[in-house]
Amino acid sequence: MEEIGTVIKTNKNQATVLIELPEGCDSCEFSHFCRIDKKEREIVCINSRGAKTGDIVRIGTKNRSFYIAIIVNFLLPLFVLISGVLIGKKIWQTDLAGFILGMGSMIVYFAVFFLIDKQIYKSGKLLPEILSIKKK
Repeated sequence: MEEIGTVIKTNKNQATVLIELPEGCDSCEFSHFCRIDKKEREIVCINSRGAKTGDIVRIGTKNRSFYIAIIVNFLLPLFVLISGVLIGKKIWQTDLAGFILGMGSMIVYFAVFFLIDKQIYKSGKLLPEILSIKKK
């Protein structure tokens, strides 16, 4: 995935890039998940090209980072939920127990994810990267 945006802030080896959302976002039924009623979004990127405030840049992610993000944000929580429901139902033999254990598992997962996410963000390993700086 690649996007074009404008650097609005730089900090050491990171840059904050403002990306205007495409016209199609207005009619997308899932836009309320990513837009939150804004016409643009700010993305923190690795500034390996030395972009400065005001530069127009092309940003993107490595395929590996993209797949890790999908697994951690979507597949792993789904696995935790289903496992919790099945284990709870097997142990206590009621649907309610399965539901409660499944939801409890999700709460624990997202609490741990919240703590780990801060470390991942600080490391910068999964952040998108500035691929090129466009000529002005």
